Amino acid sequence: MPFGDEEGRIISEALGDKRAVLLTHHGQLVACREIEEAAVLAMTIEKAAKLQMAARASGTIKPIEPEFGREAHAFKLKPRSYNAWFAYYARKTLKRDPDCLNRMPST
Repeated sequence: MPFGDEEGRIISEALGDKRAVLLTHHGQLVACREIEEAAVLAMTIEKAAKLQMAARASGTIKPIEPEFGREAHAFKLKPRSYNAWFAYYARKTLKRDPDCLNRMPST
């Protein structure tokens, strides 16, 4: 959450016309039109970061062809795809914690 107009401007400029940005010393920020897309994108970034760290610990990373990355990106962020992923994550969460929707967050 930005503290003041200046921080908001900096974050807005960093995000630009993208849907996500990694903020130094803060983590990721995702801005999408739908909650399903935002949730799946945030979880995808988190998983990618963990895989990147594991790969770096294993040795030299071999880059993929940029076209493969663009293809995966386009597929993952189609409404039909991210809605299916969101439904999967929701089912998984409800199975693990069936009462999660009935609790009020603590203040």
